[in-house]
Amino acid sequence: MHQKPQPPPPSFASKKNAILASLSTPELTYTDLSPKGSVDAAIKPLIDRINALEGIVTTSSCAGRVTVFLEGRKHGKALEDREGAKHNEGFGKESEQAAVPGGKGLGGKWLFVSHEPIDLSKMAEEKEPLSELLGLGSLEPQNETLALDGEVDELRLVRFQFEPMILHIMTASLHHAQPILAAAINAGFRESGIQSLKNLEDSKAFPMVAIRTSGLGFDSLVGVIPNRTRDQEDGAETEEHITRIVSEEYVELLVNISNARFKVNAERTQRFEQDLFNREKGRGQAWEASKSRQERKRAEGLEQQQTLRKAQTNQEREEPFEKEVEPNAGSLALPRSPLASILKLSRVSTLLLMSTAAAGFWLRPHK
Repeated sequence: MHQKPQPPPPSFASKKNAILASLSTPELTYTDLSPKGSVDAAIKPLIDRINALEGIVTTSSCAGRVTVFLEGRKHGKALEDREGAKHNEGFGKESEQAAVPGGKGLGGKWLFVSHEPIDLSKMAEEKEPLSELLGLGSLEPQNETLALDGEVDELRLVRFQFEPMILHIMTASLHHAQPILAAAINAGFRESGIQSLKNLEDSKAFPMVAIRTSGLGFDSLVGVIPNRTRDQEDGAETEEHITRIVSEEYVELLVNISNARFKVNAERTQRFEQDLFNREKGRGQAWEASKSRQERKRAEGLEQQQTLRKAQTNQEREEPFEKEVEPNAGSLALPRSPLASILKLSRVSTLLLMSTAAAGFWLRPHK
């Protein structure tokens, strides 16, 4: 039996109630910092089940998504001007920061976001190119653009990405966090872990379980924007400036791979949910000391032995000494009762003695 953790402290209950109140906001008015701006429909049932458990609450989530993202500007006069003026004009928000390799950066934007597989059959019926749907434009690839003068880090990259499910769960204690982490790792979210261990020193801080995996995720470079508008205001570069550097067939291959990853991601998410609630079901049982459990198991074992012995005794009493031969049977069945076996051996011994005596009489020399 699992030891049941202590009830959550009042400070945790207060934080959980605030989070649940935010999640209960009507969908039309609820917003968050994700590109979608709301909780993914595919993961909401799981979130509701988790939040119904004592001592844990979800803080952020993503069911899994496929995206096309345009990185922000890394250099340029417009960036320098804004960096110099931000202290006076209120700049400095996260979306206004300069890009690092692979980062969002100044002017970075989502060209496409979907939390569901892309229906290629529907695209074929409507005859809409995938590149247009993904925000890559309808122009043919122009690889000669890559030979433009300038440093590589001056290019604004366009990436096609698939990201699997990610879930952050705040727990009242490490005892509450342990079954969540075990279920996540067993389900295939290998890079999951426990963050925010400040609770070891701060009673108002609580462990955070991050459920994630990098094994399913992938990204591919599909386009670029040369940094050729240094002196223009931010936002002057649009999708019209994107140069797609891959073919339409390659884009379709990426979509097929992401659709397959969506399926595996859903299977792992379902395994995580089943494992977690099986553990919680066992955790809800009454705790039993190890010594008491040993005595209970020993008593159960003795009771089973007595039951088996009684059944064997009754069977021996009810069975005949010797099984009758079935019609057309090829051989006589072996007796089941020990007493029947003794009687049969006695009969065989008697017959052997009589046969030996008779043989001795006939073979004795005549006088």
